[in-house]
Amino acid sequence: ECITAMMMTRRCVRGALLALAALAIAVNANESAVIQVDDNNFDHVVGEYEVVLVNFYADWCRFSQMLKPIYKQTAQLIGSSLNARLAQLDCENPHAQNKKNENGISKYPTIKVFRNGKALRAEYRGPRTPTAMEAFIKELLAPAVRPLASEEDIAKLVTQHHKVIVGHFDSKEHAHYSIFEQVANEMRDHCHFAAWIGSNRAGDDGAHIVFKTMADEHEYAGRLGELADYQAWATNEAIPLVREITFQNGEELTEEGLPFAILFYNPADMHPVQQFSRIVRARMEKYRGKVNFITADGTTFTHPLQHLGKTKSDLPILAADTFRHMYLFKNFKRIHRPNVLEDFVEDMLTGRLHQVLHNPALRKTATKDPYADEYDDYDDEAEPDDDKRDTIKEKLEDAQDAKVKLHQSRGCIYCSPVLLRRRRRPTLNLSRWLRQSPSVKLNSLSTSARLVLQRRVTMKAKSRR
Repeated sequence: ECITAMMMTRRCVRGALLALAALAIAVNANESAVIQVDDNNFDHVVGEYEVVLVNFYADWCRFSQMLKPIYKQTAQLIGSSLNARLAQLDCENPHAQNKKNENGISKYPTIKVFRNGKALRAEYRGPRTPTAMEAFIKELLAPAVRPLASEEDIAKLVTQHHKVIVGHFDSKEHAHYSIFEQVANEMRDHCHFAAWIGSNRAGDDGAHIVFKTMADEHEYAGRLGELADYQAWATNEAIPLVREITFQNGEELTEEGLPFAILFYNPADMHPVQQFSRIVRARMEKYRGKVNFITADGTTFTHPLQHLGKTKSDLPILAADTFRHMYLFKNFKRIHRPNVLEDFVEDMLTGRLHQVLHNPALRKTATKDPYADEYDDYDDEAEPDDDKRDTIKEKLEDAQDAKVKLHQSRGCIYCSPVLLRRRRRPTLNLSRWLRQSPSVKLNSLSTSARLVLQRRVTMKAKSRR
């Protein structure tokens, strides 16, 4: 019995030791799920996998400490099943300063994304949760060309990503599909690509490619067999002069450090976006790299409108934003006029808009405001019919004018032209009113008007006493 008890005790001890060893291995595996990098192994790690997320952190940063357990959980979710890894770099480590400076790290934590050893333009700015980060990595690893099967699929994709290059092909074996796929792989970080195999828009050539946004659609008119021509067209469309700002890319656009020429529009009317995009593409190429031309949903970004003293009912609104001040372009319809938009952008870049804003003397001595409200219609649009121009507001104004004229014809002192220009009720200076309105005689006034006048004269006499 003693021998049996000793054997059972040894088995229990052995089992406990094995369990502890397994736990230690699991702990070590969890700890090593996130790869620690520095100046020595950074390039090797980010180049070894297709996608690598690198967390640039500092131990003293509270937000870095909050991210650490989430980052480890994400690494465990990814595991070794995907060609992706999570790495971290301690920005306080003296042996990691070169990579910290090389990546322009100025805030903690910053999660940069690397694909095949090259840093993507955009950082990870999504939710800091394991499932969200895992979904983001899987999206990066997904095929560059997304399959579509209907116009509804295209509309959903455009609504979600704002810009998409869509290839309509009669079959996947089409000679030009491989070129489309090659360009999609090279430019997938700048634009989303999708293909509709068997589309009725493939045409006689069996292939038709378009760039789609919520406001516009541009067809590729070049030769599909020419890789260089198609690449140049796709680059020009996918990295355009005019970009849409959202809550997802707002920080990214701001960090580029360039002032904005921003159009706030109403999604129910995309015509101003088309006008703005066409004019910028045609005339403002020389400002690439100096100004970010932006469009923004004015029903979503309402706070900037408040800074301009505007509301959603005033859309569309064009403004310059230097991140110090916002300057209003007072009539968007004037952008078709030669050099008007160019002069506005130049005044923003040279600081003239800032000087005029803060120097009243310049405003007084300045010549006629080149951005004033003078034109009522787009230059490239036909004049509206007269009956269509009679809006409800105009009809109300006409009715008010008719009412005022009726009162004036009856000698109403409240409707005197002099007082109406002053836009307030009559003051006690009745003698001045009578001098300025000699045609109005006391005898011609109505009974109620004479009583009001007599009461005011009495009040004035009492105040003098």
